[in-house]
Amino acid sequence: MDHIKQAADEAYATIVARVAAPYFFEKLAAHGVVPQSEEEAGEMWAAAHKLHVLYTAEQEKSAAARSNSMAAVNQQLDYFLNAAGAGPQVSEKQAAFARCAARAADEPEIANAVLTLQAAAAAALQQE
Repeated sequence: MDHIKQAADEAYATIVARVAAPYFFEKLAAHGVVPQSEEEAGEMWAAAHKLHVLYTAEQEKSAAARSNSMAAVNQQLDYFLNAAGAGPQVSEKQAAFARCAARAADEPEIANAVLTLQAAAAAALQQE
């Protein structure tokens, strides 16, 4: 089990170093925010992680508060959009994520890290 945890930790570090962090700092730079030191970059990364945790918790709380009727409304709207030929629209955020995922999948080290994390998750589920 220690070997699996170590492999998962290494795979996670690869994903952060090769995918998440470059994407994060690229987005910041596009808005004129560039860290002036490695320490400042680390602080930015830590703050972003904390904000993401808060955002995710709020989203989960908000989603749980909504009733199932909203899902029915969305199903009906999807039906009418499809019938009108509009179909589901891909957001810019989804498109950007897809482009990043496609680039990452072409790099063996990143693809291997993702597969390692999936294997570790499967092993953890089997342990439960």
